Amino acid sequence: MNKLLFLIVLLLTISGCSLKTLNTIVPDGDSALISNTEYGSLSRQHLDIHLPKALNANAPVIIFFYGGRWQSGSKEEYQFVGQALAKRGFITVIPNYRLFPEVEFPEFINDAAKATRWTLDNIQQHGGDPSQVYLMGHSAGAHIAAMLIANKPYLSAQHIEAPKIAGFIGLSGPYDFNITDADIKQVFRLAKNHNNTQPIHFIDGSEPPMLLLHGKKDKTLSITNSQHMAAKTIKMGGKAELVIYKDMAHIGTLLALADAPFLYFAPVLDDIERFIACTTNKATILTTCFAK
Repeated sequence: MNKLLFLIVLLLTISGCSLKTLNTIVPDGDSALISNTEYGSLSRQHLDIHLPKALNANAPVIIFFYGGRWQSGSKEEYQFVGQALAKRGFITVIPNYRLFPEVEFPEFINDAAKATRWTLDNIQQHGGDPSQVYLMGHSAGAHIAAMLIANKPYLSAQHIEAPKIAGFIGLSGPYDFNITDADIKQVFRLAKNHNNTQPIHFIDGSEPPMLLLHGKKDKTLSITNSQHMAAKTIKMGGKAELVIYKDMAHIGTLLALADAPFLYFAPVLDDIERFIACTTNKATILTTCFAK
């Protein structure tokens, strides 16, 4: 790890410095920003749209849900994600959603479903293809996106059928985890039972294709979350690709989205791009796309 990268990681993981730091040092990816578009009537129900400046017709769309233990975060902190994905040719939508303690489970998932509905209804006017909308998230955001594709009533409440979603991309996500921390117990205290909080318990094989990315050195959320999610999906007849980065910890899969040469962690962006190319080609067997 070079000295600059080491300092950045220290700032983000130890001193509590905002992820906005990355927005100031990562190139803008030759993208344009449409900010603070309303997808609902509440103050946190706004989203940003990052557009490639060289926009191809009917571009794929990624809706990215950030993490933060369901308690913190804002779309402004994640401009580097939108910029990097836009540089790869993807229209990127980054919604805010309501957080604990303003709301508890499952209201943040309902917000995410509403943001997905807005995107499907409106992204075509920005050059996006509503038949190529992917849900993506890191950490708690991956949990939210996974619940949308696995627990069908969340999307159904917004009149969205599961096949409308082209794929799911999960970065270091909690899909099958024990709720032990006191603050997380509060977030999920309204759940009828533990299983209702876990995406894995709703997998039936009908979900869109999944790309599950996880660092082997993740001490925040065990790699077993992605391993179990992939195994259950495949067992039920669905499609899931698991990619493990051997030298990466929890925040690494997120920082790897900062598309700058001095922030190289692992080919996360390459794997995302390959996954979308594979799922766009319906005749391609998904597992052949990730041969190492």
